[in-house]
Amino acid sequence: MSSELRPGAAVERRFFDQEHRELELGIGRIEEVAGLAGSLAARDLSNALRTLLDWLQRSLRPHVEWEESWLYPEFDRIGGTPWVTRVMRCEHRQIERLIQLLEGDWEELRHEPTHRQLVDLRARLYALHSLVRSHFEKEERFLLPLLGNEVEATSHLD
Repeated sequence: MSSELRPGAAVERRFFDQEHRELELGIGRIEEVAGLAGSLAARDLSNALRTLLDWLQRSLRPHVEWEESWLYPEFDRIGGTPWVTRVMRCEHRQIERLIQLLEGDWEELRHEPTHRQLVDLRARLYALHSLVRSHFEKEERFLLPLLGNEVEATSHLD
């Protein structure tokens, strides 16, 4: 691992923690909308799904883009290899694929959905919820400690 210290690692850690806390509310909403599939009229389900998709576009996608463009390269630099974030980047692609499928599901809700469509929608929503929760847990357990190591090393220099 690189021993080169970067100023501001503590600030980055706090920003990352705050970012995840703010996203938690929306992530919980994914599970809520999944539970609604099959119990709401198509129009109401369509509205709930559109609101969720708008949140994903406005909040989760920018977070993923920030991780990909800035944070993950930092983790790779600290770890000394691009393998540090390889799995996480793969999960970002899986998350994006599920969002794209949900956009298609939303388009199909203009007509009364079949039972199969509702089952598929619910399955995709639960899959997205599980994947994002698992992804966050891995970041917090395996990647964030890398920033902590830099923070600890920096604090010893004070």
